[in-house]
Amino acid sequence: MKTTTPTLTIAAFLAASAAALSFASAAPVMPAAATAPAAPTPTVITVYEQPNFKGRALVFDKGVPSLAALDFNDRVASVTIKGSRDWVLCEHRNFMGRCVRVHAKAKSLKQLKMEGQVSSLYPVPPPAPKRPR
Repeated sequence: MKTTTPTLTIAAFLAASAAALSFASAAPVMPAAATAPAAPTPTVITVYEQPNFKGRALVFDKGVPSLAALDFNDRVASVTIKGSRDWVLCEHRNFMGRCVRVHAKAKSLKQLKMEGQVSSLYPVPPPAPKRPR
């Protein structure tokens, strides 16, 4: 019998918490301008406690300066990335120490010599827009 480990989505938890705390406003809501550009799709990383995308998993769409608060410090063994940007995994909190850049997925961080050593992570920022000439 195969058992699955629930995945904790930090972004979903924060969104639900914010919705539960918000109050209805009497002010009318104005529709967004038709010319407003669509927000880019965030790049999301899922970190797994075991190689081959197994075990406990956490999902992030923003940088995490310390995995210790989530009881995941030095436990990341594999990752998957959805989106167009890479992520950087660092061995110490606050993005310090040795860092490696990961693209798309890594079924084992052992090859990168980072298995069980990740303490912080962040998405690679998008490139700066080109300046008009």
